[in-house]
Amino acid sequence: MRLFYIVFFLMACFLLTPTDSNSLSGSHISFSSTEMARGDIILLSIKAGMEEGPRVIWMEKEISLFFNRDRSLWQGFLAADLNSTLGKYKAIIQMPLSDFEKDYYIQVVDKDYGVRNLTLPKEKVELGKESLNRVEKESAEVNALWEADITLPKWSSAFIMPVDGDIVGPFGKRSVINNLERSPHTGVDLRAGTGDPVKSTNNGKAILVADHFFTGNSVFLDHGGGIISMYFHLDKILVKAGDTVEKGQVIGLAGSTGRATGPHLHWGVRINGSRVNPLTLVDISKGLEE
Repeated sequence: MRLFYIVFFLMACFLLTPTDSNSLSGSHISFSSTEMARGDIILLSIKAGMEEGPRVIWMEKEISLFFNRDRSLWQGFLAADLNSTLGKYKAIIQMPLSDFEKDYYIQVVDKDYGVRNLTLPKEKVELGKESLNRVEKESAEVNALWEADITLPKWSSAFIMPVDGDIVGPFGKRSVINNLERSPHTGVDLRAGTGDPVKSTNNGKAILVADHFFTGNSVFLDHGGGIISMYFHLDKILVKAGDTVEKGQVIGLAGSTGRATGPHLHWGVRINGSRVNPLTLVDISKGLEE
């Protein structure tokens, strides 16, 4: 009988002891959704101490995480580019200290964002050699931003709207300009009068300040963690490249420079190079404070 209890005790200990790297409770890891449309974002939260330092791989890129001290949570965003291929994608989560690794799957689905028709001056659409050379040079300058190394997160808690105006140009709409199909709208156009203040959506650093052919007076802010925001068609720029900015700081005044039909703010966001709806970032980031 004594031998029976000894064997029973050893078996119980064996059953209660984690035996593989997937033994971490699922309650420690949560996603705001297991499905998202192209151009959307999901918030990932991992319950772990600061010393744990989890790693997340999404679409073959490492995702930068922010540690929420108040809630002992590591949090970050998974993004699907506006032109992502539809299907199921794997998010790999690793906890080095506990030797935990597990795959989670997120479905990327289609979404019809609609079509917008624009009429613009011929010289703004059919570019001459000089204008084309300028556009190509400016495109290379901007594309280099997406290829740069990801910096540590500078953003803190929820992202905010840069202006209070209504949406006059939704994200994702396919553009037809002078009856010719063009690239989809990769940001949102917000109503703003000339001279209205434009605020930084979160803490960050000005990494590019320029006057470009299409976007006019433009500011690009790096918020760290792979998040870059853009503010186009400004009448006046109030920061310079290299400046550190705080959430809510006025970085420029709205206008209609570049290829614009009137004063407004074009606001765009990229996460790990993916073009996403900035309004979704504002909404989903509220989960950082809940």
